[in-house]
Amino acid sequence: MNKKLKIVVTIIIVISISSFFNLNEKTIVISDSITNNILTYDKVESLENIYQDGRFIKKLQWYSPDGKNPGKYEEYLKINPLKSAFFSQPINYYTNLQSNAEKISILIDQVLYFLILTELNQYIDDLNAEGYIVTVQKVTDGSPEEIKQWLIEQYTEGCSGFIFIGDITTAWAEVSGDVFPCDLFYMDLDGNWEDRDDDGDYEIHTSGNGDMGPEVFVGRIYSSTLNYASESNLVNDYLNKVHLYRTGQLKQPWCSLEYVEEDWYDMDVFLRYIYGENVIRDDSGFNTTAQGYLDNLDLGHHFVQVCAHSYSGGHHFGTRPTKSVSYSHVYIYSPTSRSAKLLLGCDDGIKVWLNDINVYTNDRYGGWYPDEFEVDVSLTSGWNHLLCKISQGGGDYLFSARFTDTNYNTFDDLIYQIKNPDISSEEGQFIRSWLLNGFHQDIPDNFWYYLTTNYLGVEESMINPEEGEVMGGKIWTCYDSGNPYINMREFCNNADYGACYAFVRVHASKTISCQLWMGYDDGTRAWLNGDEILYDNRYGDFEADMNKINVTLQSGENRLLVKISQWMGEHGFSARFCQFDGSKVDGLFYDPEPIPINYIGTWLNNGPYYNTDESTRLSYDYLGDETNVTPNEGDPAPFGTWDRGIGEGYPYNIGEFYNHGGWVLSEDIQNRDPPVLFYNLFACGPGRFTDENYLAGAYIFNTSYGLITVASSKSGSMLNFDDFTEPLSQQKCIGKAFQDWFDAQSPFVQWEKEWYYGMVVCGDPMLFIINNSHPTKPSINGPLEGKVRTKYQYSFKAHDSEEDKIYYFIDWGDQTNTGWMGPYSSGQEVKIEHTWKLKGEYTIKARAKDNNNLLSPWGTFEITMPRTKTYNLFLLQFLKQFPNAFPILKYMLEIKI
Repeated sequence: MNKKLKIVVTIIIVISISSFFNLNEKTIVISDSITNNILTYDKVESLENIYQDGRFIKKLQWYSPDGKNPGKYEEYLKINPLKSAFFSQPINYYTNLQSNAEKISILIDQVLYFLILTELNQYIDDLNAEGYIVTVQKVTDGSPEEIKQWLIEQYTEGCSGFIFIGDITTAWAEVSGDVFPCDLFYMDLDGNWEDRDDDGDYEIHTSGNGDMGPEVFVGRIYSSTLNYASESNLVNDYLNKVHLYRTGQLKQPWCSLEYVEEDWYDMDVFLRYIYGENVIRDDSGFNTTAQGYLDNLDLGHHFVQVCAHSYSGGHHFGTRPTKSVSYSHVYIYSPTSRSAKLLLGCDDGIKVWLNDINVYTNDRYGGWYPDEFEVDVSLTSGWNHLLCKISQGGGDYLFSARFTDTNYNTFDDLIYQIKNPDISSEEGQFIRSWLLNGFHQDIPDNFWYYLTTNYLGVEESMINPEEGEVMGGKIWTCYDSGNPYINMREFCNNADYGACYAFVRVHASKTISCQLWMGYDDGTRAWLNGDEILYDNRYGDFEADMNKINVTLQSGENRLLVKISQWMGEHGFSARFCQFDGSKVDGLFYDPEPIPINYIGTWLNNGPYYNTDESTRLSYDYLGDETNVTPNEGDPAPFGTWDRGIGEGYPYNIGEFYNHGGWVLSEDIQNRDPPVLFYNLFACGPGRFTDENYLAGAYIFNTSYGLITVASSKSGSMLNFDDFTEPLSQQKCIGKAFQDWFDAQSPFVQWEKEWYYGMVVCGDPMLFIINNSHPTKPSINGPLEGKVRTKYQYSFKAHDSEEDKIYYFIDWGDQTNTGWMGPYSSGQEVKIEHTWKLKGEYTIKARAKDNNNLLSPWGTFEITMPRTKTYNLFLLQFLKQFPNAFPILKYMLEIKI
């Protein structure tokens, strides 16, 4: 089973499209953002042969709102200890549709079996009607090896697909340190899987005597970790929903949604292979929000492909812009008039005004590089103002700006602020230089104790360190940021799970009552002169000045110690002393002494303005009079307001400024109950079905419509989506298309193992997707009553809107049936005779199917055999007394005593 050869090509396409801001095209405002009302997918067939290599694609990350970790294998074993398996005898259910019918097997938890028997029988009946031979076995307990051996035995007997119902033992694998549930272990029957370190998970997978690809497919109907109802009720409800879909009674419009977060805005997911032009795609970065996703689900879709960073219990949606423009503005005080150089870097294009004069324009597409462009400018004595307009296609959204003298030396006497100096006083300045001590590594499970754990080995509140001094095994090191934001993640070499300390001496000319304004990611603890002034044990993103603490600075030296906890991702803080209105506190200086500001890290921002037309993106005036704008914080703009952004200036990350984020959790899906049938979740961890209320389960259990979620139990997910959607477009079932996709990626190198090995199918893998109507429920006509041992004729009729040929299956209610008969024309009346041998009441049932294997609901018809008659009791007594008259009268009256 070999990987398909795909050709990597570079294609330049010139497309003429109308500008988003064309006056003849309507724009609408949705959720306080400007977007285009034309959302249909642009079909780009030229992308179909581009191989999606995960080494060059943004990797999915585990984002959780409360720092929750993935469930561990050890935790799984506590609830599901491994015991020897006990398998029941198999029960085979045959179909008469064809002699070479495909065989599938259902393995079901022994206890659950008896609680879902009615719905299970209906499910098996539907599979038989579609032409499958079904084998059912019950199991109690079992190790992964025992379950796999059972699969191998079934496979050798001709079984090609498997459905696990209930809590069937999970196999766990380990790839690059990640340990996760892995159904590929069950699908690859001839590869070599090893647990060399005997810790219970398989860290080795090679071809062995076979190959690494799957021989069969496996789908799970798994609800034991969901708290929405009992396991049996959830499964019964799900199987009934599957039956309604199979019989054309559960429908959604023939359309699909591609909801793609900014990190993958240009990644093709190929739903057009199934739905053609009936695809809505939203990848506009700033507008792909949690609320927007839920609102789009509410519109109703046949299939949804979402791409988002996630965890097992929810999706995280960022709001970094794509295909947009934003403005950044700052005021600069120069004590003298002087010639200067303005050095710029940008991703993508940039247009710059200094004191209302357009000094530089570069409409380009390319990444950020520091000081890549320069322009000679003049700073006036007093306040100047700088406006930068930056365009963005996708990916990183960065820029940088700095002033130097004509010899490229940084000025040491410039003052920067975002408030309009004509109406505001000078702002409090950020502390830009600190002594840092860290990183102090801990473990993820201790996150909420990072701030209360003393990593220094001495009383934290009393320290007064010097540069180069060692505490807690770490050296106090001077960190000069030159910016308001202190980037501890950079200082600590991107370390996760622990804490870092920062210390500064603050010298005051007199005793001063003021405020300490702080922002931080994640939590913080702060001491001033030995007294704890702040303890905020939190998990969350940085926001400047998020906490304002009343403090008193003593005359002379003051000691400020800050401790910042770190989970994952960004890690840093900002701090400054201000008057209560945010203005400058006079008479302060710091040790370490801050270096002059080099790259500007504080800006007043407005936007983003979404524009799909690259040719007008930078040139269009979104403000109405952008040349003469002199904003103040909070001022209104055509879109949004002018808002302060604080970060590093090397570079300044515009994308992160707009990336406020939001969550769609399992409970949100349950509460919203989206009208969607099929989901493919390009996301980190939602398929981790061993975790409580796992997201993939929330989509399909205890909901009205959800049938399938294809998802991952780890940080990777599906790539090369066409290997999945193409077989789906050929009416292959979900499971077979999933197997084809896996097979097309094999054999697997390390990065592919990291991306793909957590992939699972949650739900019934036998479902398939087709844009075709089901036959109508058959009408049944004929006698309502009659005699036993007598032939009666009944007529059956169903219609197919596409005029497909129709087959009929008739159950006479006396444990006999016709099997599948046909084909017949749509609307053709089919007449069949039948004889009942025993008296009683019977229900004739009939269903139809077309040549696409689409089933109709059952039609029913109640009859009675024999006819019911009422006789005079006197006559019956007479017959008993004169038995010689009985044969003649018996024949005439057709009764039997």
